Amino acid sequence: MKRTYGVLIFILMVALVIIGGCISNGPTSNGGGQTTSGTPSETGTSERTSTGGVTETDTETTTTTKTTTTGTGTVTETTTETPVSNGSVQFDEDGLPICAGDMDEDLGCEDNKTIEGSGPGFSLPEDIVLNITLQPVLQLAPINPLNMTYVGPLSSMASVPSEKEVIEWVGLVTPSKEPGKSVTLTLHFRNESLLGEYIHVPFIMDPVTGKKITYRPTVVKLSDGNEFGKRWEVHLYGGISEGSFTLYEITGNGLLKLQEGKVELKGSSASFTIENFSSIFPEKTYMSVEAVPMSSKLQTFSYPSKESFVIKAKEGRIDYYTSAFFGIEDEPVSIRATSNGYDLILEFYLRKENWLSFTGFIDSSDEGKADWILEVKDGSYELKDGSGSLFRDGNVTVEDTQLGKKVSLRIENFYSLVPWRKFRFWATNWIERFPSKSNLWVDASEGMGIEKDVDRYLVAVVEDVFIKENGDYAEGEIQLSSWAYGMTWPEGKAYPINHSSLYTFGYPIGHWVEAEDNSRLLYHDERMTGSLGRPFVNGYPILAMPMDEAKKYKIIVLETAGWDRDEPGEYVTKTAGYLTDFAVGMATGEIGTAADYAYKGATWMNWLATGQSGDELWGSVFNWLAGAEPDKVGNAVYVLHPNEADFTRGYRVVAESKDGNMRVTYLIYEVEVPKLLKYDNIKAELLEVDFTKDTEIGDDEYYYYARACSGFESLGETEGLHNVEVDVLVPIGYAYSYPVSSSEGATFNRQPCSASKLFHKHIGGNKLSLKPSLAMLERDDARVPFLYMEYSGWEEDSGKWGNDDDPMGNVGITVVFDDDYFDWDSTSGIPSKYWSLDFDVCGVSGGCSKVWFGLDVRGG
Repeated sequence: MKRTYGVLIFILMVALVIIGGCISNGPTSNGGGQTTSGTPSETGTSERTSTGGVTETDTETTTTTKTTTTGTGTVTETTTETPVSNGSVQFDEDGLPICAGDMDEDLGCEDNKTIEGSGPGFSLPEDIVLNITLQPVLQLAPINPLNMTYVGPLSSMASVPSEKEVIEWVGLVTPSKEPGKSVTLTLHFRNESLLGEYIHVPFIMDPVTGKKITYRPTVVKLSDGNEFGKRWEVHLYGGISEGSFTLYEITGNGLLKLQEGKVELKGSSASFTIENFSSIFPEKTYMSVEAVPMSSKLQTFSYPSKESFVIKAKEGRIDYYTSAFFGIEDEPVSIRATSNGYDLILEFYLRKENWLSFTGFIDSSDEGKADWILEVKDGSYELKDGSGSLFRDGNVTVEDTQLGKKVSLRIENFYSLVPWRKFRFWATNWIERFPSKSNLWVDASEGMGIEKDVDRYLVAVVEDVFIKENGDYAEGEIQLSSWAYGMTWPEGKAYPINHSSLYTFGYPIGHWVEAEDNSRLLYHDERMTGSLGRPFVNGYPILAMPMDEAKKYKIIVLETAGWDRDEPGEYVTKTAGYLTDFAVGMATGEIGTAADYAYKGATWMNWLATGQSGDELWGSVFNWLAGAEPDKVGNAVYVLHPNEADFTRGYRVVAESKDGNMRVTYLIYEVEVPKLLKYDNIKAELLEVDFTKDTEIGDDEYYYYARACSGFESLGETEGLHNVEVDVLVPIGYAYSYPVSSSEGATFNRQPCSASKLFHKHIGGNKLSLKPSLAMLERDDARVPFLYMEYSGWEEDSGKWGNDDDPMGNVGITVVFDDDYFDWDSTSGIPSKYWSLDFDVCGVSGGCSKVWFGLDVRGG
C-alpha cells in the first residue's frame, strides 16, 4: 500500500510539470518573425484547493494576461503569481476578516479579535507528508471574491436629526493605507438645485453695467474645540461641473492660505480633498458649515444649527457631536450626555462615594416604565431590556474631578435601540434616587438637551387678605374677587397693547366671610407660606399660565377686590362696569403711561370714577364673583415682570389698596408639573364635617358648601370696551351644597366651580357629625398645575340684617402640583401622593366646625 501511494504522487507531479510546460513564458513569433503586443490586463481570481475532500484552504491568485496578435492568430500568455496562503485569516459573523498575530490591519482584519472554529477533522496515512496547515472548519458568510492586499478606503457619514431641509448629510473618506494623509469631505444637499444655490460661482459679470458682482463662499469651519484654540476655514465655490476651494488658517493677522484644490460637483454632492489633513488638524477636529446662498431669497444658515460634527481622520470617522449637562443643587449626582453619531456617551459626576454602583432607568416608550435598565459598576456596565436580556455592555472609566467622581461609559449604537433619540431617565443606588423628586428628559433629536421632564406654569395664589375696616358698623360680609392677565406692547411705543386671557376667581363660593375690623379673611397656617414641599399653600389660585406664554408678556397684573355685600353703595352702580375696567387693565395706576396713551386714560378714569361701563356682558361673567352690587372695601394690585425674576423658589409680595384699607399677600411660583402625572388618577374628597360649636341654645340648622377646582377653562371670548375681545378663564371643577332633598333623602347639589348660586336646605342637630365621603373632583389625568379645595359651614337663621345666617368657619387651600410635592418610587417614573388633613375653623359669630379633606393621586 505504501508503494501504491508513492506511485500516485509521482504521477501527479509529472502531470503538473507537463501542464506547466504547455504555457510559455516568452513572446511567440510567427514564421515572418513579426511580433505584435496587445494591452496587458490584470484579473483577480480566487482558487480553492481541496485535500482529502474535507478541509479547504483559500488561496489568492493574481493572474496577468498578455494577448499577442500575429499574422496568423492570437497567442495568450499567462503569468501566475500565487502568494503564500494566508491560512491564519479568520472571519467574524459578518464575513469580515479578523486580525491574528502580526497580521496587517490594512488587510481588512479587525484587530484583537478571534473566532474559535469548530467541526470534524480528518487523518492522513502516516507516511504522507504534505505542506498543509490544518484549520478548524469555519462557516463563512457569503462574500465577494476576497482581495487580501487592499481593503479600500475608510469612510463615514453623519447627519443631524430633524435638519435635512437643505443639507442631508456630510461624509468623509480617507485611504486605509495611510488614514488621515488625505481626507475627502462631502456635503450632500437635498437636491441639485440647492447644491447650485449654496456651492455657487465666486462672481458674475453684469452684462448691462459690465461690473463684477461677487458672492460670499459657503464656508466649512474647523476648530480644535477650544474656546481660544486654533481655527480654520475652507471657502467653497462652485461652477458648471467643478468648483474650487481654499483652506485658510485663522490667525491674529487674518486668513493665512494653506492649500487650494478642486471641488467635485456630482448630482447633489460637493466633494473636496484636503491633503496632509492629519499634519494640519488635531486628532479630534470639530466641523460646521456656514451655507451662504447665491440668491437673496434664500437664507444663510449653519449646519448643524447646534453643536458640531467631530472628525477623527485616522479612524475615517465623522460623527454628529452634541452634548448637554444637568445638575440639581444639593443632589448627589449630576450628568453629562453626549451623542456621537449613533453612540450615547454618559458621564456621571458622583458627590457621594456610596453612589457607585448604581442603576439607571430609561423610559423610551413614554409610559413611565423602564424599557432599558443600565447597570453601572466600577469598571463595566450592562444595558438590559425590561425582561433582563442583555443588549449592550462595555467598559466604565472612573476618575476624580472637581465635580466629584466622574463615571464615564459609551453605549455603542444606542440609537438603533431608541431611534427617535428621546428618552426619560432616572437613576438609583437603592438608597437614593436621582433626581430625587423628578425625572430627566433627554432629547438628542435636535442637538442635545437635558431638562426636568415637566410642564412649567406660572402660578399665583392669593395667600392672605387683611382689612382694617370692614365697610360696615357691624360685622362686614366680605366677598373677594380676583383676576390676573398679561400685557405687552411694542418697544418704544404705547400702542397697540396685547393682552392674555383673563383668569378669574372668587372667594368664597357661597355667601361671604363675616369679618370684623382688623380681620384676616382667609384661613392661615404660618407653616404653609414658604415651601412647595408642604401639604398645601394658604389661599386660592388666580393664575396658572404656561411659563412659555408668561414670558411673552412685559407685565402680568394680579388684582384682588374686596366687597361688603350688605347693601349697594354709591361708589359702584354697576358691578360689571367696575370689574371690566379693572380686569382688562384700564386703570392708569396699574400700568403707568402706557394706559394713558393706549386707552385714552382720561376717558377711562371718568368711567371708572362713575362706575359706568360700555358693556353689560361682563355682568354675566363676574356675577359669580361679586353676586351683588356691593360697596368697595378695597382693591390691591401687583404688577409682575415675568422676565425679570426667578420664581422657582417662590416669590412672596404684598400689595395694598390705595387707601391702605386692604392688604393682599400674593405667592408666585414657577410650578414644575411632572408630565407623567397623565398616567395618574386624581381624587379630591370631602371625608368628614363636624359642627363642633353651636351659635345658639338648642338644636341648630346646619348646611355647608364645598368645592374642588383643578385649573382654568375658557368660557369663550366676550366683548369688552372699544370692541376688545377678551377670553375669560374660570376654574375647572365642581361646587357643592348640602343638604338638598331627593327621593333617597338628603344629598348634594352640584354646580360648576364658578356657580353664582347654590340652593340648599338645612339639617337639624346639636354638634352634628357628618361623614359624606364625597368625591368632589375625579380626573383620569392628574397633570394639572394645582388643586384647590374649599369648605364653608353655616347655621341658618331667619329674619333680615342683624339676624342673618351665622358662619361656622371657612377654609380654602391650594395644593400646588410641583414635582417636589409628590412621592417618587426608585423603579418607576410615575409619582404619587396620598394624604388626609383636618382643619378646625370658626366664624366671627362664634360657631365652629372641623373638616377633613382627602387627596389621592396614583396610577389607575
